[in-house]
Amino acid sequence: MCFCMFLKRILQHNSRPSVKKVSQLIDNKSHKQKKYISLMVVPSYSSGKTRSLRIPRSMFYGVVIAIFAITAVLTGLQQRSAYLQRRAQLLEYNLSATEEDFYEFRILAEKTQDDLIETAAQIYGELSASEHRAQSALEQQARTHRTELEIIMEQVDEIERLIREFDEDRQALIGGLSNRAALIPPAARLFEQLEESQEYLLSYSLIHNPPAESVRVEYTGIGLMSFNPVAAPLTFCTLHEYLQLLKDELAVQRILMDNFESYRSRMDLYLRNFPTLWPVSGNISSGFGWRMRPFGGGSEHHNGIDIPAPTGTPIRAAGGGTVIFSGWRNGYGLTVEIDHGNSMTTLYAHNTRNLVEVGQHVTRGDVIAHVGSTGLSTAPHLHFEVSVNGRTVNPLPFMLEHM
Repeated sequence: MCFCMFLKRILQHNSRPSVKKVSQLIDNKSHKQKKYISLMVVPSYSSGKTRSLRIPRSMFYGVVIAIFAITAVLTGLQQRSAYLQRRAQLLEYNLSATEEDFYEFRILAEKTQDDLIETAAQIYGELSASEHRAQSALEQQARTHRTELEIIMEQVDEIERLIREFDEDRQALIGGLSNRAALIPPAARLFEQLEESQEYLLSYSLIHNPPAESVRVEYTGIGLMSFNPVAAPLTFCTLHEYLQLLKDELAVQRILMDNFESYRSRMDLYLRNFPTLWPVSGNISSGFGWRMRPFGGGSEHHNGIDIPAPTGTPIRAAGGGTVIFSGWRNGYGLTVEIDHGNSMTTLYAHNTRNLVEVGQHVTRGDVIAHVGSTGLSTAPHLHFEVSVNGRTVNPLPFMLEHM
């Protein structure tokens, strides 16, 4: 079609072609003849005229080349189309074969599944009565073990509670002891040693130093040692390990208490007998040291302190000990003297009445006499002395507590 249109344009361009003689057409020597290609159109009927058509060479060759190129492209497209068509037919065939294989496989899988279900049902149905009894026995044994574990866990909880209370009581005793020991210098030094010893022993306690990993599982609550619960079922093995930990903790607590008792027994002598109590309440009228003599003028060394009080006021023992004197002493009047141990004694003078006898044991705060004005005294008061290793010392640093 393209070629026909091209010829049509050429004919239109040469609508009036010039008719030349044959001798002119074959004039090889003509310069213009070399640039063109002449086509002769000879009619099939006798009356028609012969026509010639001149076409430039370049245009003619271009048309020929274009015809060949178009022919080659059309041939390539036709072959590509044929290849793609064959490829599509092959894919369609493979897809059809795959669908058939899949259908057969599905049928086979369904049949196999039905066979497996049937086989499982047969196996389950073939379980003998003895196997059922064995299963029941295992379940019963598991229930029995569970019950035993619950009983043991109740006992473990009770042990945990006792250990907690034991530790709390020990700490309360230490706290109470610190209040008294702080008032008595020798006891205070021992109490510091007690605290250091207790701190060292507590480094072995699971209560105060729980391990990084727990062996106890969450069962009835949080464990004694505040362990992180282990994500595992409770077994006799883990329970045995935890019971061993409780046993070790009890041993540590026992050592802690023995250590406490050892130090407290050494402090008891000071705690019970150290003279820290004011014998009577009141203001000091005459202190320890040199003063003006109340009788006869001059100065004298006052070996104690004087505390004015109404006659009959109870006089209390400044600390526990044994009465080593109770009676009249020159200058002192009615006097009571108590030995507190550790080479310490106290003296209570100018009493109106003594209530204790020699050899009698008294405790801190016991009433031992009444205030009076016997002996060399100008008014009712208590003369109070403290002696260490036979030498009188200032009583005031010892007087740390009031009734």
